[in-house]
Amino acid sequence: MRTIVSLTTAALLLIGAGCGNTAKSTAGPGDEDASMYGGPNPTDSLFFSIERTPCFGKCPAYRIKVYRSGYATYEGISNVERLGQNRAWVGKDTLALLLKEAEAIGYFDLQDSYDRQVTDIPSTRLRMVSGARDKSILARAGVPPELKAFALRADELLLPMAWKRAPELGQ
Repeated sequence: MRTIVSLTTAALLLIGAGCGNTAKSTAGPGDEDASMYGGPNPTDSLFFSIERTPCFGKCPAYRIKVYRSGYATYEGISNVERLGQNRAWVGKDTLALLLKEAEAIGYFDLQDSYDRQVTDIPSTRLRMVSGARDKSILARAGVPPELKAFALRADELLLPMAWKRAPELGQ
């Protein structure tokens, strides 16, 4: 009986110690600083998003949001296989790869907008949050090749995931 009490006490102490530092439990892949993948607070904040907007033709339109924990949402809007709200989990290695590739192209130093007065072309909206850095970019016309390649890479990493249909609200 004394052994069971000792083991239970030890387990509770370990659980309590783990709960004391929520920032570490929500951190990205093995990093001590949780804010590397999301905002400066230890909550499950937005880390990355990509939105492809509609055009007058058959352009795929969707939104993907990825949070620090790896939780992700996908909303298929038009001209995509998967319409509506979906959710999935992104692996920590994918979070690290997205940040690494963003850093490689100097994402946080790019312009906020690449646009011209052109009609009927879709735009891509990107956002990445890493600590105090929070950068949104509108990419529509005159987009640097490295930013186009980064957006395509994000699609390659995120679109094929095992998305599950999210239950409709109110049901």
